Amino acid sequence: MNRKAWRYYLRFYRASYHRLVLTILFSILQSLIVLPVAFLVRYAFDQVIPQGATAGLIYVGLIMLALIILNSILTLLTRYLSLNQTKMVIRDIREELLVRCYSFSRSFYGKADLAKLHASIVQDTQRLDIMSNAIISLFMPSLIVAVVIFGVLIYISPALSLIMVCTIPPLYLMNRIFVKNKRLNWIRASHRSFEQFSKGVLFVLQMMDLTRIQTAEQIEISRQKKYLEEVRLTSQSNAFLFAVYHSIQNGILAVSGIIILIAGGMAVGSGRITLGSLVSFYVAMSLMSFHMRNIVSSIPSILEGTESLSTLYDLAHIDDSTPYSGNHKIMFDGNIALREVDFSYENEKILRSVNLTIEPGNKVSIIGSNGVGKSTIVNLILGFYRPQKGLLLTGEHPYSDIDIIHLRQNIGVVMQNPIMFPGTIRENIVYGCPDASPEKIIRASKLATAHEFIDALPEKYETLMGEKGIRLSGGQCQRIAIARALLRQPKLLILDEPTNHLDEASINQLMHNLKSMEGDPSILIITQDRDTAKQSDYVYVLHRDGRLALG
Repeated sequence: MNRKAWRYYLRFYRASYHRLVLTILFSILQSLIVLPVAFLVRYAFDQVIPQGATAGLIYVGLIMLALIILNSILTLLTRYLSLNQTKMVIRDIREELLVRCYSFSRSFYGKADLAKLHASIVQDTQRLDIMSNAIISLFMPSLIVAVVIFGVLIYISPALSLIMVCTIPPLYLMNRIFVKNKRLNWIRASHRSFEQFSKGVLFVLQMMDLTRIQTAEQIEISRQKKYLEEVRLTSQSNAFLFAVYHSIQNGILAVSGIIILIAGGMAVGSGRITLGSLVSFYVAMSLMSFHMRNIVSSIPSILEGTESLSTLYDLAHIDDSTPYSGNHKIMFDGNIALREVDFSYENEKILRSVNLTIEPGNKVSIIGSNGVGKSTIVNLILGFYRPQKGLLLTGEHPYSDIDIIHLRQNIGVVMQNPIMFPGTIRENIVYGCPDASPEKIIRASKLATAHEFIDALPEKYETLMGEKGIRLSGGQCQRIAIARALLRQPKLLILDEPTNHLDEASINQLMHNLKSMEGDPSILIITQDRDTAKQSDYVYVLHRDGRLALG
């Protein structure tokens, strides 16, 4: 058992500890409420039935019926409380994991298996949800009630209770064998195979065009078939082992019941106990068997959840964080400076002693061939990476002191391959600024030279873009991305390769519009097009050796 993982899990119950206790108490009360039925049965067989007291028998039956109805009401109340408790805890865990995802560095995402990360957050939290319900609704209440009922059984017949005790060692041994079976590798294998299947489906959906272009449909189908077969085999083994476990446990309990029936019948025949006591013992034993089965049935869910809990704990405690953690919110005016910056990706030197200053209102261009590190400068300015040497400043404030998220709120960025998500044009434009008015959306779109083509569409701004903007051209997506960046009225606008999808006339119109923008933002253009760069106040050239110089 991963104790650290369990401490992590129980931490989420601290804020609502009283509700957890209340839920367990109601579960116990709901289970104990039917215990008097055992004594009522003994009373009926030993007193009421021998005397032929019909009224008394009806009275006993009505009391038993009232207890059963009350038990049903408490069962629903307990179920509501347990669901409310566990669902809030799972919500909080999922929320923390999602927040944790935003705290990871860009380097982490460059190396991480995103499909596996997705599977962990979605599937493992679902298994943890099932485990939580099993513990609170079944395992803990049934364990406590089973102990209480066992006390009642001892009171009714110590000898028959001793026979029941003999079932505990084989039940315990079976659980030990089941839990320690190769350290639960069979559960782990089932989880991993399902995770691989989930990743495979995600790959199929995301890479459909590539698969068709490369005519790799049959190759991909064959690969996915292997994943499906692994899921079938591991899930089948998983289910069969659980079935074997349940069968053996139920068999042990059934054998115990038969032995008690025989021994109890002989005791009644010899006059050591009454028939009412035997029937009462059997009723109480049936109640105990019910709770024992609850305990047994919850163990597989707890084992599955425990495995998932370890995975989630490891995810929540990955030793990685964003490069900057300052909290000073500054009045950003578009001023950015790089001072003697060196940067490497692992062992590959990208930038050497780079100095760059962008003054408020300046238009600056950086030109250079593919792969020299132009986009790396953008990532450094955005605070995605931290240089190995040198520093970045805005005004007199080093990046290490400022709230980097607040800084980004004042920067508009259009990457060379703009990211679009399935949704409408309007939703893509307002992403990050959900409260923007229609007037502001249209104004930003006009500045980005996007309004004309959007207005000509049948659904206009409510036109669905499709996955990655597939229903629009590259140039149209580029304009929408520029509109999205301009909507927040940035103090610094970064255009990474704006000529990739725009023709010369569109570029000229865009640059004219940007120069006439209110607030006169600073503009940084990353480009290979010298004609576009000439429209800037300053032009820098980034050379192959990673050095930046005025062009």
